[in-house]
Amino acid sequence: MIRAIPLKNKSQTVENIRRIIETHWRDLKSFTVKKNGKRIRLIDLSLFDIFDLVKNFPYVKDENSIEVIARPQRLLTEGNNIGMDCKKKTILIGSWLHGNDYNYRLIGSSNKKNGNIHHIFPQVRTSEGWKNLDATYPKNKIFETRRVTNYEIW
Repeated sequence: MIRAIPLKNKSQTVENIRRIIETHWRDLKSFTVKKNGKRIRLIDLSLFDIFDLVKNFPYVKDENSIEVIARPQRLLTEGNNIGMDCKKKTILIGSWLHGNDYNYRLIGSSNKKNGNIHHIFPQVRTSEGWKNLDATYPKNKIFETRRVTNYEIW
């Protein structure tokens, strides 16, 4: 069953992203990729492997200013039809982090002069502090520092 609800503001959107991550992270146990000649469940990939997998899904912005989020199962089966933007890629990385008991948080950020928050990505806690996992674009690198004009920790 597909449930559609209007996402009215960023706090409601973040609340729903977090709920999807915490409720549906097990979806990653049902999907596999081939690595070194073996099938490996997404949940069992390394952090570096899941980051590379997610960043290489084509970026597609939501259409008509309608924010779309979905559970990992739908993103992985219908991702080519609905596209993957920062919210959807955050759900996939966040689900992997949650399922593997990593300490993580979500970051809302802006690189605009006015500082309006327009982007989301997860961070993971390491022995060296919080590290970015922004897999939005294929050029992004794991733990890469981002230049921002404003940010919020969610």
